[in-house]
Amino acid sequence: MAKVVLLIVLSLQCFTVSAQTLFGDVKLTHLQPTEEKANWLRKKQVTPKYPISLAKKGIAGCGIFKVVVNDKGKTDSVELIQSVPEKVIYRPSKKIIRKWNWVQAQNGNPVAEEKLIRLDFCLGGNSVEEAEAICLKQSQYRCSI
Repeated sequence: MAKVVLLIVLSLQCFTVSAQTLFGDVKLTHLQPTEEKANWLRKKQVTPKYPISLAKKGIAGCGIFKVVVNDKGKTDSVELIQSVPEKVIYRPSKKIIRKWNWVQAQNGNPVAEEKLIRLDFCLGGNSVEEAEAICLKQSQYRCSI
C-alpha cells in the first residue's frame, strides 16, 4: 500500500498550490457486504489511484456507490448513492471502479452481487503518512452534508 500511495504522491507532486507539494490518499471501505462476507473480491487489492482531474482542482471528498458485479465477475453498473462534494467525484470514481477485475472469493458462489462501497479521496499533510492519517480520520465521518 505504501508503494501505491508513494506513486500517488509522486504523480501529485507536479500539482502545487502556493509552492507546496500536494499529498493525497484514497481509502476504500466495503460497507455491504463486508469484505469477509463478499462473493466477489477485487483481483488486485491495491489502493486506487487519486484521480488527476480531482487533484488538479484540489478536490477531496467521499462517495458511496452501489456496484453490481454479475455472475461472471464483471462490473454491470456503478451508481452514486451520495457524495461530498455532491456529484463532483462520480465520473472519476466510476472510471476507477469500472476498471476493477473481480475474482470469486473462497467458498463464494458465482452469482451476481450488489455491493455498497465507499471511496474517500483525501488531500493534505506534509508526508505520505500524514495523508494516510487524514484519510483514515475522514473515513470515520459521514459521507453526507
